Amino acid sequence: MYYKKIRTDHAVIEFHNNWLGMETVIVNGKEVSQKSSLLGTNHYFVVSDKGRDIAFTLTTKLGPAGQVYFDLRKDGELIEENVLVNFGTKGKHEPNEFKTKGIQLLKEYEIKLAIEALKKGLAFDKKDPEIYFHLACCYSIEENAEEGFECIKQAVSLNLNDKEMILNHEMLAYLRLQDAFEDFLNSDFQTYTINTKKS
Repeated sequence: MYYKKIRTDHAVIEFHNNWLGMETVIVNGKEVSQKSSLLGTNHYFVVSDKGRDIAFTLTTKLGPAGQVYFDLRKDGELIEENVLVNFGTKGKHEPNEFKTKGIQLLKEYEIKLAIEALKKGLAFDKKDPEIYFHLACCYSIEENAEEGFECIKQAVSLNLNDKEMILNHEMLAYLRLQDAFEDFLNSDFQTYTINTKKS
């Protein structure tokens, strides 16, 4: 998860970006914008201060090495530029750099490099369901249904937090179009049959 908090003359602005690319902006403790983004987007919100409405735009973007940045504009005027959003993890474990890099490469559609990095991430933590989820996205884009289904199965077996994303994430569209997907879904993503091979 990526997180950054900044203070302006008018508000405390928090930016969150989770592992699925869902960006959330919170102003003075209240959520004001939420969007799914792979390469960056604009968040528009208004802050009321002393009876006046101030229009803000927070623009997210990826840096050359896949870092997350944002610019902040107030009433159209740039007031913060290239604010680096920190990568935050829960607990005291050191971050899995291969996982982070793999997700960045996936967002940039460098699929083969993403698969390579994510597989190295599994060597770091073979029980991380998010790595398997992102590998499923890679294989879906490559139209490799069998590998994609197997990665989803592994992710769910390892207690993936949000199974709804399997049904909604745009990168998994190819897998959802497969004839085997309905039975796979009905088995809670545990069994599937593709080309007479059954898991």
